[in-house]
Amino acid sequence: MMKPALLKIQDLQIHAGSNSLVHLPNLQLESGEMHGVVGESGSGKSITLFVIMGLISNQLKVSGSVQFEGVELVGLQDDVWQTLRGKRIGMVFQEPMSALNPQMKCGKQLMESAMIHEPNVDIAKEKVHRKLDQMGLGEIKERIMKSYPHQLSGGQRQRVMIAMACVHEPPLILADEPTTALDSLARQQVMADLQRVCKEQGSALLWVSHELDLVKQYAENVTVLRRGVCVTQGTCSDVFSDQAHGYVRELLNAMPKGVWVNPIEGQVPVLEINHLTKEYGEKPNTVKALLQFNEVLMQGETLSVVGLSGSGKSTLAKLLVALELPTAGEMLLNQRALLKRPPTGIQMVFQDPYSSLNPNAKAIDAVLEVVEWVNRGNTLTDHREKAMLLLEEVGFDLRLSEAYPHQMSGGQRQRLCIARALASEPKVLILDEAVAALDPLVQKLVLEMLLELQKKRGLSYVFITHNLEVARAISHRIIYLEKGEKKALPEEWLRV
Repeated sequence: MMKPALLKIQDLQIHAGSNSLVHLPNLQLESGEMHGVVGESGSGKSITLFVIMGLISNQLKVSGSVQFEGVELVGLQDDVWQTLRGKRIGMVFQEPMSALNPQMKCGKQLMESAMIHEPNVDIAKEKVHRKLDQMGLGEIKERIMKSYPHQLSGGQRQRVMIAMACVHEPPLILADEPTTALDSLARQQVMADLQRVCKEQGSALLWVSHELDLVKQYAENVTVLRRGVCVTQGTCSDVFSDQAHGYVRELLNAMPKGVWVNPIEGQVPVLEINHLTKEYGEKPNTVKALLQFNEVLMQGETLSVVGLSGSGKSTLAKLLVALELPTAGEMLLNQRALLKRPPTGIQMVFQDPYSSLNPNAKAIDAVLEVVEWVNRGNTLTDHREKAMLLLEEVGFDLRLSEAYPHQMSGGQRQRLCIARALASEPKVLILDEAVAALDPLVQKLVLEMLLELQKKRGLSYVFITHNLEVARAISHRIIYLEKGEKKALPEEWLRV
C-alpha cells in the first residue's frame, strides 16, 4: 500500500467577509520533500502557512481540507494544537525581530520552546545547542544564549528562529521567507543546512520565498500563487521551464539585471566620515563592530554597503542616525558635525518594516506624527495634506491610509516606512535591507520608486544589502565590510 501524504490540502478557501483571499485546489507534501511556494506580495503565501499552523484569525472563514498525518487541521481544537505545534509542525516566521520576544534573552526563548515538549532540562539544552551548531552558530552559541534579539544581527536572529523551529525535529517544517535577512553566502548555507536536516529526519519543508534563484536550486516541487489563486504547480524543472507560465516569466524578468543608474553630475560632498570606530563591551572583552571607517558620500549618489551578517553594516547605519554613539572618529553632514541625537538630518528605513511601525497607529498617523513635529505652527489640515502627499509620492495605496500595519502587504508597509522617513526632509536616506523581504515584482517597483525619489529630491542613499545583484543595479559605488573594516570584494561574491 502507498504511504499517505504527510500533508494533503484539498479545495482550501480563505475568505474575509465576501472577499476571497486564497483558493488552493490541491497541494500535497511527502516526507522529506522540499516544496517552494512563490508569488508576489499579497498573493496568499503566508496566510496559507498560517492555516496549516492553526494561527489564522477568527475573523477569517476557512473551508476545505488540510490533513496532516491523517488529522484534519481545519477546525481542530486548541488542546490538540498544543500537541502538534513545535513537536510535529515547526515554523520559521518571516520577521524574527517581531517573532522573538524583545524582553527575553535568546537562550531563554530557545529553552522555553524546547521544554514545552521536553521537560528534562539537560536534554532540552542539548537539543538547543545541537540546532545552534547545525545553523552555523556553534562558535558563538554561548553569546547567542546570553543575548537579547536586538543585540544580534538580522542574520543571527533568523538562524535562532530556524533553530527554534527545528529543535524537536518535527516531520513538517513551515518556513516563511527564512533567508531574507541573510547575506548571499549565508543564505546558501542555511538552505543547505535545512535541506540536509530535512533529508536526515525525513521531514518535509513547505517554504515560502521570493528568492527565485534559491527556489530553483533547492525546491523539488513548486506552487505559484497570484492574488490568492494557484496559477501553476509542478516539479521545479517544469514550473521554471522555457514553457513556463506567463506570470512565472514575469517574476523571473523582474530580477535586477545590469546597471539602472547614470553617473552622478557634479561632485558635491554631503556626508564625510573620518576614522569612525565603534566598540562594544569593556576591555579586554571589547567587540570591534567598526574600525577606522572612512568614506565620502556625494549628493545624489547611492553607496551600497555589502558584507556578511555581523560585519558592521547595521552598526554603521545606527551611528549615522545617532541610535549609537561612536567610540572614536567624526561624521560631517554638509560640513557640519553630525548631531549626537536624532534627528541628525539622516533618516533610516529599517530592515523589518513591521517591527519599525507602531502596530496601533494607522498609516496616515504614522506619517502625520513626524510632519507635525517638523512643521510646528502649521494647521492640522496643512499637516494632513502634507502627509497624504508624502504617501502619494512613494506610491502608497491611499485607500490604506486609515489601515493598520497588519492590514497591509509587505510592500505597502515598506512604502509607508519610506514616506515616514522622508517626512523630516533628510539629506541622506539609509536603506537597511529595505527590499530584502519583498518579492521580485514589488522589489522592482520599490527600487524604481527610490530612484525616482533620488532624482526628484537630490537624495543620497546608503544602501545596506546582502543582495549583490540589487546593489549592482542601483549603486554608483559598492564597498564590502568584513569584521568592521573595508575590504576588497571576495572572489566568491564576484561570482554571485
